[in-house]
Amino acid sequence: MPLGTDLLRGSRALHALVLLLLCLGVYSNSFDHELQLDSHHVVEQNPSIRSLANAPDFFLDPGTSTNLKTNADYRPVLTLSYALNHAMGGYTMFGWHLAQVLLHFLCALGLYGVCRKLVREIAGGEAETLGAWIAFASALLFALHPTASGVVNYLAARSSLLTAAFLFGAVNAYMVPFDSERRGRTRWLAAVLFGLALFTKVEAIAGLGVFVLYEVWQRARASGGATSFPADLIATPSLGTLRRLWPCLAIAAAYLAIRSAVMADFVYEVASARPDVGPFPYLLTQLTAWWYYLWHWFVPLGLVADNYPYPVQRSLADPLVLGALASWLAVATVLLLQWRRRPYLLFLAGSALALLSPTSSVVPLAEMVNEHRPYMPVALLSLGWMVFLGLRLRGTRLLKPAGAAVAVAAAALGWMTYQRNEVFLTKGSYWADVVAKAPSPRAYTGYASAIEAGGDLDRILDNLEKALELAPYYHYTHMALAKNYAKKGEHALALEHHDKAVEYDPLSGTALTRRGEYLLTRKRFADALADFEASVPKSLERYRNLKGLATAHAGLGRADEAFALTMRCFEINAQATLREIPMIAAPFGADPKLYPAGVEYFQKLKERMPGEWWVHQNLGVFAQRLGRTELALEALAEAQRLQALQKQN
Repeated sequence: MPLGTDLLRGSRALHALVLLLLCLGVYSNSFDHELQLDSHHVVEQNPSIRSLANAPDFFLDPGTSTNLKTNADYRPVLTLSYALNHAMGGYTMFGWHLAQVLLHFLCALGLYGVCRKLVREIAGGEAETLGAWIAFASALLFALHPTASGVVNYLAARSSLLTAAFLFGAVNAYMVPFDSERRGRTRWLAAVLFGLALFTKVEAIAGLGVFVLYEVWQRARASGGATSFPADLIATPSLGTLRRLWPCLAIAAAYLAIRSAVMADFVYEVASARPDVGPFPYLLTQLTAWWYYLWHWFVPLGLVADNYPYPVQRSLADPLVLGALASWLAVATVLLLQWRRRPYLLFLAGSALALLSPTSSVVPLAEMVNEHRPYMPVALLSLGWMVFLGLRLRGTRLLKPAGAAVAVAAAALGWMTYQRNEVFLTKGSYWADVVAKAPSPRAYTGYASAIEAGGDLDRILDNLEKALELAPYYHYTHMALAKNYAKKGEHALALEHHDKAVEYDPLSGTALTRRGEYLLTRKRFADALADFEASVPKSLERYRNLKGLATAHAGLGRADEAFALTMRCFEINAQATLREIPMIAAPFGADPKLYPAGVEYFQKLKERMPGEWWVHQNLGVFAQRLGRTELALEALAEAQRLQALQKQN
C-alpha cells in the first residue's frame, strides 16, 4: 500500500533516529535553563546525590530524596539517576537537561512500540506498514507537543519521565497475545520494568490496571470475540491470568512492604495535601481537571507551569461538576457500546484513567492540576483517536492528505514547544509567566525571590504582600518577608514574620532554621541554638543546622561543642565547611570575652588540619589578642612558612 514517503514506510531504526533528532532539535534551547521549584531541594540542595557512594542509602532512607523532610518520598531509582547525573558533570546544567530530553525520546519510542502492537492486534499482520505510519505519527505528535515542555524542562519532573519510560517498556513487554510463544519470557521483562517504575515513583502501581485491562481484552479475543465488557471482566480471573500477572503482583507487594517500612518516620502524605481540600472536594475537582488536561492536549494554548489557583469544586450540584460528570458518563457509555467492535478504545481509555488515578483520586495532593500527571496517560489516550482514524483511512485517498496534516501539526507543535521552553530559562522568566497567567501566593513569592538579585526591595515586598493577601498562613511568604525586611533594617518586622513562619510551619523545620540563622545575625546565640535544636528532628537540612549549631555554640563561648559540630559538618560537605569556618568562628572574634574560646577552637582545628596556614594564622591572631606572645609568634611563623610553601607549589 503506497503511503507517499519512504519515511512513513521506514524501518523502526529510521523512525527512532528521526524522533531522536526532532527531540534534540525542539529542546535545543533548554540545555542551560536554571532549576525551578522542587528541583532546588531534590537536586541543588540535596547532599545525598553528590556521591554515588550513597547509592545503597537511596534504597533504605527516603530522606536521601530531598533536603525537605515533608517532601521526602521513597524514589530510590529516581535519586540514583540524579546521582549519576551529578557524577558525570556536577551541576553543569547541560548534562541534566540532555538526560531529560533523552528520557522524553525514550517515552516517545515506547509509545511508538505500543501503537505498532495495537494495530497489529487489531488489523493483523497485513496492516504492518499502516501500523508503522500510525505509530510514527502518534510518537511524533507526542514528542513535539508543548504539554511535555513543562515535564522535560523541569528536573524534578524526571519522576514522571523516568516512570513513564519504564512503564512504556513494561506495557510493550506485556502486550503479547495469549497464543504467542514469547508470552512467558516477556512477562518477566514486563515485571522487571514495572518494578523499576515502582522504585522510581509509587504512582507506577497503576501499571497493574493497564495489565489487567489487557488481560480482559485478550480473554475476550481468546473466547471467540468480545461480548460485553462486564461479562469479559468477570471471565478474566483465572489461573492463567494469575500465572501471567503474579510476577508483577509479587513485585508490587514487595515494594509496598518496603515502602511502608522505610516511610514510617516521614510525613509526605500529610504535608503534600492542601488543608482546605478534603477527599470528596478533591475528587469533584478532578472530574473537571481531566477535561482540562484533554483540552490542553488538543488546544495547547495558555499553558501554565504552576496553575495553583485552579478552582476547587466542593459541591456535586455545581453546574461545572455536573457537566463534567455527565460528559464522562457519556464517554464511558460510548466506550462500553464500542467494546464488541473496537475493544482497544476502552483498553486505551481505561489505561489512561488507571495511570491518572493515583494522583487524581480521593487522596488530595497540594495542586488541583499539574503538568506532570497526564504526561503518560494522555499520550496513551491519544492513541485511541490516532489508531481509529488511521484504520478508517486505510485504503482511501485521504491517507496522503492525512500524512501532510500530521506533518503540518507536528511543525506547529514543535515551534510552540521551542517557544515555550523559553519560559523555563530563568527563575524570573518562569515566575513572570506564572504570575501573568495564574497569580497565586506561591507565584508571587517565587517571583519575589527571583527578582531579589535586582535589589529593588520595594518591588520585592510588594509582590510578597500580594502573596500574603491571598494566603496569610503561607510560611514561605513569611520567611521571604522576614529576609527582605531584615535587608531593609526593619528588624522588628523581620522577627515578626519569622515568628509567624515558625507558627505556620509545624512539620518541616525550615522556618526554625531560617529564624535561627536570623537570630545569629542579631547575636542572640541562645535563642538561635534553641531554634536549631528544635529544627534538627524535623529537618533534613543537616549541614545547615549543624553549621548553625556550631556558630551558636561559638557565640556562647563553647569551643568544644563548636569544634565537634564543625567536624560533623566536614563529614557532610568538607568543601563547604572549609569555606564557612570563618563564619562559624566569627563570634569568637566579636567579643573579647570569647578570645580564649577562639584560641581553644583553633588549637583543636590545628590538630586536625596541621597543613592549613589560615588555621595557624587565626590561632596566632587570637593568641596575640590575649597577650600569649610565645604561642602567637609560633603560630604566625608556622602560618607564614605554610603559606610560602603553598605559593612555591
